Amino acid sequence: MQNQSESQPKTAVLDGDIICYRAAFWADQDGIEGLPERITHDVQSWTPVGVDKVFIALSCSRKDNFRRNFWELYKAHRDVKRQTPESMEYSLELIHNFDVIEVPHLEADDIMGLSASSNKGIAVTIDKDLRSVPGWHWNPDKEPTPKHVDLWEADYNFHKQWLTGDTTDNIPGIWRYGPAKAEKLLKYTHPRNWTAAVVATYEQAKAKDGGKYGLEYCMQMARCVRILRDGEYCKQTNQPKLFELPNSWGYR
Repeated sequence: MQNQSESQPKTAVLDGDIICYRAAFWADQDGIEGLPERITHDVQSWTPVGVDKVFIALSCSRKDNFRRNFWELYKAHRDVKRQTPESMEYSLELIHNFDVIEVPHLEADDIMGLSASSNKGIAVTIDKDLRSVPGWHWNPDKEPTPKHVDLWEADYNFHKQWLTGDTTDNIPGIWRYGPAKAEKLLKYTHPRNWTAAVVATYEQAKAKDGGKYGLEYCMQMARCVRILRDGEYCKQTNQPKLFELPNSWGYR
């Protein structure tokens, strides 16, 4: 849903992780000598029309990711399964010819999320997870122009992924609780009650499973899938402000 009250920013923040990985993979197949031109081409083609300033977001190292403080298995399967392209180091070197943003403990997704949700920049990525953050977004592989994701849509996507998890990032969620079940639950629940409904669903799963899906696990999943929004990062401490349940619920 387009929100005309939020004008499209003149700044774009691009997913440097994906740009570098795809360019490096291409270079491994077609030759590293063309990599500088490929990186420049990809940055330019990912820059929305009308943008005056472009930044490239890069993730911290996997071991320094704040999500591993409470879920050690976060993206752990990639350490084994995902082979890094041989040209990746050179690709990362080349991307630093542009204006790069790197923030301690954060992924590129979080950097883009903080920018988009504060309406300071358009988040440019092919990663659907970013649609759990309100603000301006653009998938250059699928959309002709940027679109605005409102708070309702962002919260819907966040709660849906909280239930289902994300196998790509090794976030289990609730076993056998797929998108169809999550969509049905959210459809028949008022948006202000989505969080309570998700917590209750984890508690019900705990009763059936004999203990695995307790509140601690529920919050671990929430914090893993939660891409940071405006106000959820403290610059003084270089630490994120983790997603919490309302104080009135008495869970803290």
